[in-house]
Amino acid sequence: MIDAAQIRAARALLRWEISDLADKADVASTTISLTENEKRKPQKATADRLQKAFEEAGIEFLPNSGTRLRSNIVVAHEGAEANKRLIEDLYNTLQATGGEILTAHLDEGNSIRDLDLSWITKQIKKRKEAGITHRMIVQEDDPNLIPPYDNYHCVPKKYFSQYPLFVYGSKLALLSWEPSPRVVIIDDARFADSARKMFEFMWDKSKSVEC
Repeated sequence: MIDAAQIRAARALLRWEISDLADKADVASTTISLTENEKRKPQKATADRLQKAFEEAGIEFLPNSGTRLRSNIVVAHEGAEANKRLIEDLYNTLQATGGEILTAHLDEGNSIRDLDLSWITKQIKKRKEAGITHRMIVQEDDPNLIPPYDNYHCVPKKYFSQYPLFVYGSKLALLSWEPSPRVVIIDDARFADSARKMFEFMWDKSKSVEC
C-alpha cells in the first residue's frame, strides 16, 4: 500500500493539484490532504484507488517509499518463466481493484503443459477471491478447457492464431511459444482499449462452448 510520502511525490511528478487527484481517484480532497499530511491513515480501498489513478497516469511505485515516472511502457519476458510471469502480472495488476482479463487465441493445452494444471487452478482460485473475472476465446473442439465453461467462446480453426493476446487493466500482452516462450506487455490504456474492443467484437460473433 502506498504511503503519504509517495502520494506527495507522485502528485508533484504529475503536477496535479489535490483536486485533480480527487477527481481521478474518486476520493475526497479532504481525505487526500489529511493522508498527505499524515494526520489520517487511509483505508486500504482508498489507498488502492489513489495508487490506481497514479499508475494509470504513468507513475511507478518502488520499495522504501520510492516513486518515479515510468520510463518504459513495454516490458518483455523470455524463456521458461515468461508465461508464469505473465500470469502473475495478470493477478498483480488487478488484485487491488478487481476487473476482467480478456484472452483471445488461447490454447489451454499449451498453458497446462507449460505451467502445470495444479498451479493454474491455484491462480484461478486467487483471481476469484480477488473479484477478477476472465473471458477466453479458444479454438473450437479444444479438449483441454478448464471449468466453468461459460467463460469460453470458440472460433473456427481458420480464425485461430497460435499467438494469444491478453487485455487487462491498462495493459495489452502478447505471447509467443516458439522458438521459446516470449511475452511482451504494453502498459498503455489506449492500446488496451483498442484490443478490448476487438475482443468484444470477436466475443459477440463467436459461439459459446458446448459441454
